[in-house]
Amino acid sequence: MDAKDWRSQAQRYHCIYNIGVSGLSGNEVSGTTVIMVPIPASKEGKFFNPPIQKDPYFTQDLMHEILNQPEQYRKGPYFENATEAFDNKERGNWTTFIAETDKGYMYGFRTNETKLEDISFDREFVADYFDIFDPINNGSPILYPIESVSNNSSILYKDYTKYSSNPTYDSYVYISDNLKGAENIISFNIQLDANNDPSEWPREYRGCYKNLLLAKVNGTGYVKVKAILGQEIPWGNNSNWLWDSQYVLDFYGNLEEERAA
Repeated sequence: MDAKDWRSQAQRYHCIYNIGVSGLSGNEVSGTTVIMVPIPASKEGKFFNPPIQKDPYFTQDLMHEILNQPEQYRKGPYFENATEAFDNKERGNWTTFIAETDKGYMYGFRTNETKLEDISFDREFVADYFDIFDPINNGSPILYPIESVSNNSSILYKDYTKYSSNPTYDSYVYISDNLKGAENIISFNIQLDANNDPSEWPREYRGCYKNLLLAKVNGTGYVKVKAILGQEIPWGNNSNWLWDSQYVLDFYGNLEEERAA
């Protein structure tokens, strides 16, 4: 294996998935509590494919034998699939699971504790390929389920196209019924950051997209929420970046109003 085979995850088709659910701490409940959020999958609900672990070339294998290199370094790095990356992880009192629901796949957190804690969770994963120019329509990981995508045009960017503005769409979160009447509004902050592989693209085509879901919910069951997607292509071009969008300003503006009330 050479240096490229062992490059860092960030130098590949790389995603960071962050989940924050607040307003749970301090609630006392009975029974099993379940929270579910969107999971990284394509618009059709398909999970990413990780890169295939590479076997050494004949000459590399020969050198490994001569140098008596440990077995774990004779093959290329191994990358987790979606089940390995997401399923059955523990964070505080919560255990994660991949759920197949009426809305499609979702990512769940379950606990039997009577006194709840907020959820803070993150995972990184590597895919064999995804498209940053039109991630919604070209099978890239996005926050799924996805419904009712906004009308969004594209603009020409060199030999490709990219979004002219930030598309939005409907998705879902789920809160179990034992949280009916909870004192606090439950806030969701779900983020997915995805960059393409800089070793495969010229500098002008290197970049990323960010998928964001911000929502405040005071109901239970499946609740429809709005998600948004922004792009940074190439790196440093923030014309369609999310943090200045009305979507973000509305969410954090409303939070400030609630704190002041």
